[in-house]
Parts: sequence; C-alpha cells; structure tokens
Amino acid sequence: MTTSDSKRILIADDDFELRTMLALMLTGEGYGVSHAATGMEAIALHRRAPFDLVITELGLDGFGALMEMRRHPSPTKFIATSKTSWLPAELCLRMGEQLGAHCVLAKPFPPEELLSAVRSALK
Repeated sequence: MTTSDSKRILIADDDFELRTMLALMLTGEGYGVSHAATGMEAIALHRRAPFDLVITELGLDGFGALMEMRRHPSPTKFIATSKTSWLPAELCLRMGEQLGAHCVLAKPFPPEELLSAVRSALK
C-alpha cells in the first residue's frame, strides 16, 4: 500500500450518493475518509482533528466552511467542487482559487479527475 493510508480526507457535500461513491473510491486507494453533509458539520469535524485534504462543494455553506477552515493555524489543502448550474464554471474557478483551493472541479466530473487532483494535492 502507498503512503496514502496515512492521509485523512474529509468529503463535505449535501449529496449522500456522491459522498458515498467518492468515499468508496478514496478508501480503495488507501485514504482515511470522513463525511459531512453540511459546512457546519465539516467545520466541527475539522476542529476536532484537522484533515490533510478537504473536498467541499462550493455554495453559500461551502464558501463559509472553506473560509473558516482556512483560519486554522496550519491550513488544510482543499479541492472545491461546484454545480455548473449554480454559477458559471469560470467564476467558481476564480472564487475557489481566491479561497486557496488546490483545484476546482465542475460537476459532474469523472472520478479519475478527482483522484488525480487528490494525488496532486497530497504529494
């Protein structure tokens, strides 16, 4: 197994099926994965034990969670996802980058694209 088994990832998204699918994929790669359905839940989990990477959906709740978690003394790496129907993809990309996201993925995205972004963020 790779060194990925020591890395902890938090998936924060209101879509239960997406969280479950991503968790199965990332667990299969050896990562430790936790779930949060809301930004507030993600913040609470992160405060208890900071994660190596947070994958969060942008939106009013997601933006707030990102800003709050970035205040931690050693900021966590982030991958942001966004529904293209919510905001134009270019705007989400710029907003995510401004908030310090490692990358921003527009939904729906291929699982391989997320896995590649995770590997890149955690190396």
